[in-house]
Amino acid sequence: MKEPRQCVLWTKPELVNEPKATRFERLETYVDESHHWRYLLKCRECGQRYFFEFYEEIDWSGGNDPQYSTYIPVDSDSEIETLKQTSPLGLLQFGPRLQKDWPRDAASPTLRWVK
Repeated sequence: MKEPRQCVLWTKPELVNEPKATRFERLETYVDESHHWRYLLKCRECGQRYFFEFYEEIDWSGGNDPQYSTYIPVDSDSEIETLKQTSPLGLLQFGPRLQKDWPRDAASPTLRWVK
């Protein structure tokens, strides 16, 4: 996967905090469950496609559910197919990816490109 240098998210990753419909067009839905989503998104500004996953672990004891969002830039249908077959934990092997993590003990999420 290539670095999406033409996309505004490359230099301003905080823009993923905007409502999804403002920043992205949803092209496809792969998973749409209460604690797990997988979509193919397209940046409204530059057209870059992203394989997106939101994954929330249920914290039965404390109620402070950890949340993880992953944006992986994709260029080909074969890349998308590979990612669709990959587990949530397995997505961590791909880069570059924009990662937004909010662990149960954090006051706010962290946001970073992982290369």
